[in-house]
Amino acid sequence: MPKPVIIPKWAYFKPSKAAHRGLKKYLKYVAFRENPEHFELEEHEKWTDCGLGSNWREVYAKLTELKGPYILAHNMLISPAPDLMELVPDELKHELVREVTERTIETWHIQRGLTVPEYSFCLHDRDTSDYGLSQVHAHIFIAGTIENSLGERESHRVGKSQVVATPYALERQDNLHRIARDQMEQMLDRTIGVEWRELRPPDPEPASTEQPTLWDELMADVTVDSPQAEKPQPPSIPPTTPSLDLEL
Repeated sequence: MPKPVIIPKWAYFKPSKAAHRGLKKYLKYVAFRENPEHFELEEHEKWTDCGLGSNWREVYAKLTELKGPYILAHNMLISPAPDLMELVPDELKHELVREVTERTIETWHIQRGLTVPEYSFCLHDRDTSDYGLSQVHAHIFIAGTIENSLGERESHRVGKSQVVATPYALERQDNLHRIARDQMEQMLDRTIGVEWRELRPPDPEPASTEQPTLWDELMADVTVDSPQAEKPQPPSIPPTTPSLDLEL
């Protein structure tokens, strides 16, 4: 099975006291994580403000203001494949990841019939365990509520088939993995040409389940236990939804 061209992951924070502490800790981690192997971007270059703010304090305050009764905030990771990013000129890498992130977030909400909510994201870079390749990726924070046509804000359910990479789920137009893959492929074609596709031949027998990703590793400094579902489960959020309601 060929490697994915990009890895998107999604979770959410519940509006509990523990989750508020966890969100603040995660935002600080994202804002201040240092990587001595790579050039550290300036704060205004690292954060991209799409409605929530341009630093962790602004983002936290806005997320708290826009939280709903069931969701404090949505959290996402978008990480392009390091071997494909190695083909992209260094001066274009950060901008490519920014554009892929914005197009993925906005298309995912539009395909679900929703207004694009307020969000902000922060770029990180790190060395992978595969030959020390650079891995530029984005940590995204999205408002827990979205404004409807009446000007009211409400939370929206995220279905499992919208965020998993099973063959059946990938047939959906609103599947996060499908959208991120399509956006990344388009950006690579535009940036470096189509020759990169030789590194990702079509898979005649796609895997029936998701493969392990770097999500757990990237969250290792933030989460200390597996998330536990609250009882009773809110009706708008299915029990299978990954939550980050953690005691940290």
